[in-house]
Amino acid sequence: MKLHTRQLVAEALSLMSKSVANSLPVYDDGQFIGKITYVELKEFINDEAKTDGTLAHRMNFELGTAWATIKKMRIDGYKEPAKENYTRKLVVRFSSAAAVALVLLGLTWLFFKPADLIPAAQQNLVITGLNKIMLVLANGEQVPLNGEKKGVTIDGSKLIYNDGSNVLEKGMPSLDKKLMAVYTSNGGLYQLTLPDGTKVWLNAASSLKFPATFAGASQRRVELSGEAYFEVAKVIQQAKRLPFIVVSDGQEIEVLGTHFNVSAYKSNGGVRTTLLEGSVMVRLSAQKDKLSKTMDPASVDPLKIEGGKTEVLLKPNEEAILTGTDIAVKHVDAAEAIAWRNGEYIFRNTSLNDIMDVVARWYDMDVVYQSKGAGDAVLGGSIARAATIQDVLKMLELIADVHFKIEGRRITVK
Repeated sequence: MKLHTRQLVAEALSLMSKSVANSLPVYDDGQFIGKITYVELKEFINDEAKTDGTLAHRMNFELGTAWATIKKMRIDGYKEPAKENYTRKLVVRFSSAAAVALVLLGLTWLFFKPADLIPAAQQNLVITGLNKIMLVLANGEQVPLNGEKKGVTIDGSKLIYNDGSNVLEKGMPSLDKKLMAVYTSNGGLYQLTLPDGTKVWLNAASSLKFPATFAGASQRRVELSGEAYFEVAKVIQQAKRLPFIVVSDGQEIEVLGTHFNVSAYKSNGGVRTTLLEGSVMVRLSAQKDKLSKTMDPASVDPLKIEGGKTEVLLKPNEEAILTGTDIAVKHVDAAEAIAWRNGEYIFRNTSLNDIMDVVARWYDMDVVYQSKGAGDAVLGGSIARAATIQDVLKMLELIADVHFKIEGRRITVK
């Protein structure tokens, strides 16, 4: 029996409680990284000094994150008590697979509980996204969108919310094919339905520019800043599928009908394109005048270089990372890349710096670091949008060996 760094602590504990061995090997991407004992893992989640409900948070950590903390415990001179001291309690808690499922369901409720179940005194820091969405028409008119409506449909002279109500009392001005844009600020999250029927979920601190109509166009072209998830509608024009092009910070993505996510935040240090289904061609913006002749994965070299210009054809569960003028491809769990659409941020082998970038966008906060290297810790786990900022920071303090101080809209990392 062996453990893997991407397993939850709750699952690892259940497996170890059934093992007769004093310790089990831990693997990361198929490579052995060390052994961990039942008692060490139990001590990690059951720190007797903690009486504030943080045990449930620790159960939701990845084993890889727990492993880093346990190694520090060893260095600090941690002495193992006898395993028998914990056996009875643990067998009761994890006596069956159903018990594990119950623990995980409890964690889901903890992290995904709706805002109306959070104590009233803490609700001021829960992000709702209300009044944080702005539509800018081609004539420069700014239209605040109602966050409670969840989404808007835009089609030429028609501008309505997803529930059918009108956005503008006087109706939509005639804009022909001129560009318009939707902006979300920190804390905002919104769904758009574009003129061709394509659905877009726009993450916080993002924007999307697009024409009021695609009628008569040879391609559907939009421009993204920040992050968005696309479900592209298939459009047939003159017996051919009409290409959909997403332009974002140095790259272009060409699709015909598919589901994918693009993260192009400046703080990312690159643009990430993750494919869920279908196929997309990712290329440098310098190749914008050259559309691929085929989208058949069997007939396209997955990484070809022509005239020094790189393009990559992605398959489902692959992610393209553009850094400068280089595009790299890796295999990923694409569902994790779009977890934000459902109010969750999943992070694996991610620095605290990058995690705090997400926290800053979601909770509309500024983050400052008191000392160099304070954000270097590499962590794995998840954060739910419904949790308060205090709960999120408390969870991160448990394993990142840092402390946070909140002053107004500023978070100081110590």
